[in-house]
Amino acid sequence: MHSPPTSNRNDGQESDFLIPPISLTREIILVFVIFLTNFMVQVGNIQGILPDYAIAASFGADPTDIAWFPASYSLTSGTFMLAAGRLGDIYGHKKLYVVGWLWFALWSLLAGLSVYSRSAIFFDICRAMQGIGPAILVPASLAILGSVYRDGHRKNLAFALYAAGAPVGFTVGGVFAALLAQLAEWSWSYYSTAIVCAGLAGLASFAIPPICDKETTIPSSEGKNQFDYWGAFTGISGLILFNFAWNRAPAVGWQKAQAIAPLILGIILIGLFFSIEKKVSQPLLPINKLSKDAIFVLLVVGVGWSSFGIFIYYSVNFITQLRQCSLLSTAAQYVPVPFSGLAASLLTSFLLGRGVPTSYLLALSMFFFCGMNVLIAIMPVEQSYWRNMFWANVVAPFGMDISFPAATILISGMVEAGEQGIAASLVATVVYYSQSVGLGFAGTAEAYIGKYGGSTLEGYRAALYVGIGLSGVGILVGMGYVFYDSMGGKRIEEKRTSDTELAEESV
Repeated sequence: MHSPPTSNRNDGQESDFLIPPISLTREIILVFVIFLTNFMVQVGNIQGILPDYAIAASFGADPTDIAWFPASYSLTSGTFMLAAGRLGDIYGHKKLYVVGWLWFALWSLLAGLSVYSRSAIFFDICRAMQGIGPAILVPASLAILGSVYRDGHRKNLAFALYAAGAPVGFTVGGVFAALLAQLAEWSWSYYSTAIVCAGLAGLASFAIPPICDKETTIPSSEGKNQFDYWGAFTGISGLILFNFAWNRAPAVGWQKAQAIAPLILGIILIGLFFSIEKKVSQPLLPINKLSKDAIFVLLVVGVGWSSFGIFIYYSVNFITQLRQCSLLSTAAQYVPVPFSGLAASLLTSFLLGRGVPTSYLLALSMFFFCGMNVLIAIMPVEQSYWRNMFWANVVAPFGMDISFPAATILISGMVEAGEQGIAASLVATVVYYSQSVGLGFAGTAEAYIGKYGGSTLEGYRAALYVGIGLSGVGILVGMGYVFYDSMGGKRIEEKRTSDTELAEESV
């Protein structure tokens, strides 16, 4: 008879699950589907980066508009995550997860069909709507893991494998996007994405076990589980306008009203959002419950991942535009990424299992984010692949796959069990939104270099220097947090461990 893959209470040990134990086969399928979430999110991301100039050529778009192909996707992926996480807490994360796959499939299909519209604006809209799919999927998937697994080695491994989906999806998605764009048409990568997402919607319905004890199916009229509509409106609108300003400014300049006006209005709306969240009973962002530890964590994650967005966009264009490599050759140069990502995920799980403080790992990840940008910023155009480019692709996944699970574990320990969707969406919002904003910062630096007669290479280097500066801020803040801990601050993970020990002693 097959025994459950967990330890039972019969031998005096707690189960690894917060739900009734499931079979090993179903657990493998569950983790695989959740792994594919991060995988497909990065597939959608790289579809707008690697073949960006081929897409622009089909629409006749200006070079200054190309950055919107990835930025529009990351923009909505980040801005809608808080709202999606809250909807998951209300209606159930499994339901939202399946809906997310179907939404992702629909708008991937329409993004591919936009090639017949000959309109880059329509394509950008489809990319933005496509990005709402990941905004639904990411917090739902993280909340499912948080609701299925109890704190421990099994949960750490599941989160680490989830993080490994990003570099694998980036590389595999890049290869297929390049292959289809070079040998057929770029739109076929979007058609393929639509087919895979539709299939995953069906598989998720079977693989994800019920977690009804943490979900409410109908919003209560008595004030519980109500959706914060005003918070959603001001927060989403403010973030979109702020992001739009930074990504539009490189094309029109900051002296134009279409850059300044949305920036000011966005800041006002974001201020109103924080004011609203302090007063409502069911906020999208539980500001009153967030300590200074959370602020440290989110700031470090934000600057680190903004530098990652800069690294991805400019390293790809460095290869395709300055070295004049084909799309397939460019994709092949990122082959080390999934292997390095797997190693980083296993290392993260190992270190967490050995009791290394999570805040230490978060600070460590910033050094990898900084290193990858340094390697590309100083890289000559005429140089062997094995000198800088190879090592940048080896280093980058360590920043990704250490920072993401570390931040998620830290933030998930700050909220109650029924608010796991909010915790997951908070981290994911910062991760994805910061990538889009980072492109705006870097694009502004690149535009000013071009305005004063600088070359394309000099513009790329200026953008990468912005990435170095952002990750450098992450190093300083992360190390400051570690120093704060060592000087007497109580780490979140230590508190959680002590609470667990007290519970075990009482049992």
